Amino acid sequence: AALDVKDMFFMIPLREQDKAQFAFTWRGNQFSFNRLPQGYKHSPTIAHNALAKVLTKIHISPDVKVYQYIDDIFIGGENEENVKLTMEIIKRNLMELIPEVNCQGPAQEVKFLGVWWVKGAASVPPDTLEKIECGQHPSDVKELQGVLGTLGYWRKHIPGFSIIARP
Repeated sequence: AALDVKDMFFMIPLREQDKAQFAFTWRGNQFSFNRLPQGYKHSPTIAHNALAKVLTKIHISPDVKVYQYIDDIFIGGENEENVKLTMEIIKRNLMELIPEVNCQGPAQEVKFLGVWWVKGAASVPPDTLEKIECGQHPSDVKELQGVLGTLGYWRKHIPGFSIIARP
């Protein structure tokens, strides 16, 4: 199962003594954030730690594993019923901050952090595979960089990639 917490950064309140660090002036008026701003370079770390604290307080079945990256949660295990129960417990503890549209599974296949997980193994997502197999020639430098980035990222999952990509 995979979960994505909605608007994680904006849920974390700033302490009163920290608000001065997040003050800014716009059109002659001074403003300050009350919640963690998304563009702050330490926001991902702070959001990750805040969610990790919540997750450590949740009782999880020993045969279920929970992995977290910033505001994304991956739940895996052999028993589908235990995975579903863990997913429901996490959703309940996060006070319904996870909309149904951001919930996947429990299932044998879920997409988590752009990777398609099939029975616990990473594989290339079908939409990415279609782009790779299509093999259209890029029309400009930006498209070429995109294709090279995609191929570079997924090269370990493409059988015979070194033969296909040889000069």
